[in-house]
Amino acid sequence: MYNAVAMNRRYLNALLVVCSLVVVFGVLCVFEYALRRSGTVKPLSNSRELFVANAFGKSRGNAKNIEAFSFGEKAYTDQYGFRIPKDYKEADKHFARTILILGDSIAFGVGVKEEDTFAGLMRSALPDTRVYNSGVVGYNSYDYENVIVHFLPSHPEIDRVYLIYCLNDLNSQSAELIDSELNTGARNVTLLDRARHMGILAGLNEFLRAKSRLYLYLKGLITDPQMRFYMAESLYYNSDNNVIFNKNIQPIVNIAMTLKGRNIPFTVIISPYEAQLRKKDSLLEPQKKLSAFFSSNGIDFIDPVPDFLAKGMPSKEFYLFCDPMHFSEKGHRVMFEALSRRL
Repeated sequence: MYNAVAMNRRYLNALLVVCSLVVVFGVLCVFEYALRRSGTVKPLSNSRELFVANAFGKSRGNAKNIEAFSFGEKAYTDQYGFRIPKDYKEADKHFARTILILGDSIAFGVGVKEEDTFAGLMRSALPDTRVYNSGVVGYNSYDYENVIVHFLPSHPEIDRVYLIYCLNDLNSQSAELIDSELNTGARNVTLLDRARHMGILAGLNEFLRAKSRLYLYLKGLITDPQMRFYMAESLYYNSDNNVIFNKNIQPIVNIAMTLKGRNIPFTVIISPYEAQLRKKDSLLEPQKKLSAFFSSNGIDFIDPVPDFLAKGMPSKEFYLFCDPMHFSEKGHRVMFEALSRRL
């Protein structure tokens, strides 16, 4: 009798645990579905087929004439692999001038529809201007120089160049991750692939970042990734890292010299991180160092931090949810306004 009662009790306890897990899983699925429907949280992933190796010398680029996903938004490219609006027909237009935009994922406009990016806004505001948006996720200063070296000579129509400078342009970590994915030759990089190269916890983190909106939502609320990313990148601008700074900023000097030799105006826009806009005159050491460097080398630049602060809005509204550097539609609008000062 005692054994039967104990067995029943264990069975009921096990059933209760299973039911509880099912309920918890169901609740999590509901929240995941709600976040996906709202579009508030963007998946931190890109279609692998978006990238191709050796597009500009040793630099990878975007695949040509492709439809792909970038942070949950559809993206389309032209015959050069440059981002364009859907069904964009350049051949039907006559252009009075041509602008080339250099940049990484910020210039590409991840997580935002093309027409809402600063490049798209420029395209709409200046219908007589051709806009080449050569932004590629993971690019750094060396990639920008490769685009100039391999694309500019065969495109004499270019008469102005903008470089959207991100504070992580001195860091090649993003580029190395994408390159390693390209080198696998696989269409989809699995959790196991990532775990092998990064460790099981890092692999799991990358998998959830790409697949789960709820994971990103909770992680964003708990860990403050915006400040964490800024603090990591700001180390490259410390006086202790002048050797690294001077070495990895040199490609931008090379670009400026090349464009000056062709009489093409060149402007660098220093893109701020979200953490830098939380308080006025706070955490701006990287901008001060970059401004001094560009000034001493005769490179035209724009620091749009005052433009953002003048809006009087919470800094997070200019960026994707809990994102350290990628702009929302509102952030792209401010960048467009800053760029327009040099048009």
